[in-house]
Amino acid sequence: MFKLRKNFFTRETTKVATDLLNCVLVRVTETSAVLKGRIVETEAYLGLKDDSCHSFGGRKTKRTQVMYLPGGYAYIYFTYGMHYCFNIVTAGRREPEAVLIRALEPIEGISEMQENRLKKDIKNLTRGPGRLCQALNISKNLNGADMEGSRLYVEKGNFMSLERIAVSERIGLSPFRLSRYWPLRFYIKDNPFVSIY
Repeated sequence: MFKLRKNFFTRETTKVATDLLNCVLVRVTETSAVLKGRIVETEAYLGLKDDSCHSFGGRKTKRTQVMYLPGGYAYIYFTYGMHYCFNIVTAGRREPEAVLIRALEPIEGISEMQENRLKKDIKNLTRGPGRLCQALNISKNLNGADMEGSRLYVEKGNFMSLERIAVSERIGLSPFRLSRYWPLRFYIKDNPFVSIY
């Protein structure tokens, strides 16, 4: 399969978020196990103007340093003291934006994903950002990883027609932020692996 290159990720963030649907996220572990999942749900985060984004208003912290790289790097953070979230930095160097990968449809290495999650239920194996990180063994040690590298990358998927893509407001964010209601969540209609509200 064709590995997506930097020029895919340095485009406009919402376009990247929709175009990632049906592509395949690949994780090659330290033991050389290959884990793959089809991307079925994403959320766009629009940087400086997005008050739900870590880089809102130009915030620069140790955590957000990766967001100020040009598109094509992994941005991984720990949230709620419970789980990791995996994002891909998008746009240009002066546009600290990213796409959160919210859900995958497992397609390869499923038995290892089940071991990582201590769960057998395939439907809920990678349904949600925390679950997919646990299933694919994605943690802070991959923060800043080059998405053209060999440990974590995305393979081009089959063509996805706009009719198959649903759009909604983002979920799991503070209701007191205006951007909580922006239509920046994208998912494949009727796919059983899309996360639930």
